Amino acid sequence: MLKDLINSEINGLFSKGVAVYAVKEYWIKFSSWDSFQVRYPAVLLMKSGRFKIRSGETVHDLKAHDLLIFPKKSHCSEMEGGEKLRFYLIRLSSLKDRTGSMNLQADSLFFLKVKDAVKISLEASDYLLLSLVCRLLHAEEMNQISTDFELELRRISTNLLLFELKLIYSKYFASAALHISRAEKLAVQFLTVLSIHCRKHHTVKFYAGVLYVTSGYLNRVVKQITGKPAKKMITDAVLAEAVNLLEDSVFTIAEIAEELQFSSPSAFDIFFKKLMSCTPSEYRAEAAERFKSR
Repeated sequence: MLKDLINSEINGLFSKGVAVYAVKEYWIKFSSWDSFQVRYPAVLLMKSGRFKIRSGETVHDLKAHDLLIFPKKSHCSEMEGGEKLRFYLIRLSSLKDRTGSMNLQADSLFFLKVKDAVKISLEASDYLLLSLVCRLLHAEEMNQISTDFELELRRISTNLLLFELKLIYSKYFASAALHISRAEKLAVQFLTVLSIHCRKHHTVKFYAGVLYVTSGYLNRVVKQITGKPAKKMITDAVLAEAVNLLEDSVFTIAEIAEELQFSSPSAFDIFFKKLMSCTPSEYRAEAAERFKSR
């Protein structure tokens, strides 16, 4: 059932909080009419067939090349499924992974406090690219990751998926019937700028200056929309970047500290240990052991 797929846990050290399910056969059961709450953000990409899903007061009649974005905590129910119903389901984690932060590209798509699912009908070219990336990621998930090359391919594919979703979301935003407030727009802009500059800039003052608002106002607005003040979002972003770099053995810890603009490796060590309860060296060693045991 869709409910079980959407609300399943995502495991795996290097999954980056993303899982892709390729559903080739699907039957609507009568019990599916019961409404369920979406625990994690998700995206459904239709390959073929028809699928009717209710979200809030809206019934979405989905067909091939349609995209349905499920915000966290939205309430949905399956109503009807036609023959040859096939789709991809893209699942994202709950923002409560060990780093405490999901990839910022995904954050900028799914953080808005929209209650109901949003439907987007894709052009053929956008559908083709997104479905190809989904197919690639699903194939990788079916195989056991055993080499550094396969791990790197997984990372590249995941980032490509998230960037493509963000491009689609931006392209179709006006036609998606999303009526966002000025505060929500500012929060989107903040997350976009943060995803670009988080390695080099760690202060609310910098982002407030870029967005032409005061630091206090930015903190309040971001907390109102996302549930976290801007400073916490910045800290989470820096931590997520640190984890990504530590998982790549090419960089030394001193080089990572420099790349993330810490005054010294010891300052980076203090920052990381405070949030992760282990040092960067300990995290890297643990990550390597987990990878070997896969």
